[in-house]
Amino acid sequence: MKIIFRLLFITACFIISFGCSDNNNKNPIVGTWELVSWTVDIPFEIENKVTTNLNFLEKTTCKVNETLTFDHLGNVTSEDTFSPKITIRLKDDLSNNYIIDEICAEGIIGFSTEYLQIDDKNIELNGAKGVFTARELTLVYANAIKIYNEALTEIIDNKDLTLVYSKK
Repeated sequence: MKIIFRLLFITACFIISFGCSDNNNKNPIVGTWELVSWTVDIPFEIENKVTTNLNFLEKTTCKVNETLTFDHLGNVTSEDTFSPKITIRLKDDLSNNYIIDEICAEGIIGFSTEYLQIDDKNIELNGAKGVFTARELTLVYANAIKIYNEALTEIIDNKDLTLVYSKK
């Protein structure tokens, strides 16, 4: 009789484990995501070159290798976070031209934290709201970027930072 109960218990554990891992593999957030866009939604100038391109990653001189890896347990890790020091300032009060000064971070900065999956398309991560599909993740950090006047003497605005990732 004990053998039958043990076999039933082992079978039940196997079915539960197999069923859980199968469901987790279908969760589109699980996996590795590569940073493909970093924007504050303003046109900007880097090194005295005006551009209307809003994706800072296409103009930065810093190395960009950021990936986020999500697991089915609610953890996310990054081993090489994109973290230059960015200062954005309005060129003059009458224009819509911005200047971005960047200082590239040296070394590698990583992190590991938890994320909250709200439903099958939305997450929260480090204070950001995220929306994802099977191939794209967009995280928005509300009012995360300070905009200064040209002389850097006053903060004149705060902008949302939007990060877009592509699934690898």
